[in-house]
Amino acid sequence: MQYTIKNTFLSLTVDTLGAQMVSVKNEHGEEMLWQADKSVWGYHAPMLFPWTGKMKDGKFYVEGEEFAASNHGFIRNVEHTVVIKEDNLIIFEYKASAESRKKFPYNFVFRTSYVLSGHSVHHKVDVTNIDSREFGFGLGFHPGFNLPFDDKHRTEDYYIEFDTPQSPKVLTFSDRFLIDGGSYIYDKNITQIPLKDSFFENDSLIFSELTAKTVSVVERDTGKRIDFDVQDFPYVTLWTAATPVTKFFCVEPWISTPDREDSSLHWEKKKHAVTLKPGEAYHILSRMKLSR
Repeated sequence: MQYTIKNTFLSLTVDTLGAQMVSVKNEHGEEMLWQADKSVWGYHAPMLFPWTGKMKDGKFYVEGEEFAASNHGFIRNVEHTVVIKEDNLIIFEYKASAESRKKFPYNFVFRTSYVLSGHSVHHKVDVTNIDSREFGFGLGFHPGFNLPFDDKHRTEDYYIEFDTPQSPKVLTFSDRFLIDGGSYIYDKNITQIPLKDSFFENDSLIFSELTAKTVSVVERDTGKRIDFDVQDFPYVTLWTAATPVTKFFCVEPWISTPDREDSSLHWEKKKHAVTLKPGEAYHILSRMKLSR
């Protein structure tokens, strides 16, 4: 089921499946969010939990039991329940079940809230450990927005902008798309990265150690832009599907990375972004400002 909240500037529709945004329209009724063409990429803006990217060997173990691990976790593919809805606010909740414990054997509550504030979407996630054991996890946001913004522009009319000069460190992958421990500097002391259709021929870019507060996608001639607040996230992933002509673009704030080549297969021995003891909770907020 889908629910819509609105303010003067934005209309946001969220589906209970994955508590995922499926539409973000401006005050002119123009759709800004990628519309999940399954022939290209069948999601709009999934949340990634309890891991981001690939897991080593596609599996992990907890207390000797094996669990299959598909890309990006499972929270994007389960039904969430609406617990609060107001004009410009909606909150969803997913509580671990017998079905979820077949994929991740811990009890937790995953709350997702969306608040509209001016031209911005505030997207908050709360994870609470209601198990008798501590557990670790990773988490990321994966919103995709239409690019170009309209049919009068092409990919080369856009650039990525940092609010302060950066020398972005890029993490490198093995041929299994696991973190291999290497890295390189994308460029030194830059504030812009020009976009082009071939930008992602070699898949995604995962930036680490950014000091920028915002990463933006900007339309060169008009100044229209989408700003992503990344200051609370140690990693920012840039990605789009590999197509001859770019159709959408993702700026993804993550607190974790894909698994490492040298990682243990045992969940308790992996290096997690967050570890919660019983009764503890974790909160993270992603902000997006859509000035277009």
